[in-house]
Amino acid sequence: MTKISLAVAEWGFGASNPAVYGRPHLNQDALSRRMDRFGARRDGGRTGAITSPPQHLDARLLEDGEALEAAWQFELRTLIAARRLKTPEAGAAARAAQAACATIVRRIETARALTLDGLKVQARAALWRRDGEPFGPDIPDNQASDGAWTDMAELPQYEQEMTAAPPQAASLA
Repeated sequence: MTKISLAVAEWGFGASNPAVYGRPHLNQDALSRRMDRFGARRDGGRTGAITSPPQHLDARLLEDGEALEAAWQFELRTLIAARRLKTPEAGAAARAAQAACATIVRRIETARALTLDGLKVQARAALWRRDGEPFGPDIPDNQASDGAWTDMAELPQYEQEMTAAPPQAASLA
């Protein structure tokens, strides 16, 4: 059995209409009053729209990524100048540019990426650590890369072993 309780403020008896006397009818204003109360409670006293722009989850990491790109370009220019000039001052400027990039890369590597953009920045920092070389196996020449395939060819062939006849009991004894 279901119990229904009716609030007096929301339900009334149709005393003004004798045809529906004794049957409850819905108070039409009750729903709008209740929605107004919920709206005021939900807003918590806030007025107006939020005017601040949404913040990116990896905003700090993206700023560091832009700083890394600028520092990396400067580092490359100083390295080229140091190789052309071959002076101690040019070498010191190149080392200072490398140190500035290393500081930014350390900051990027220790940050936690929350979005794909943040992961791209961290991948770019890892690329700087590898001197711009893409990720992959460090194989000096083609002969060394053939060794991996040769090693795989020497692995046991499980399909051939499974189709072979099972060992006999006499041969095991």
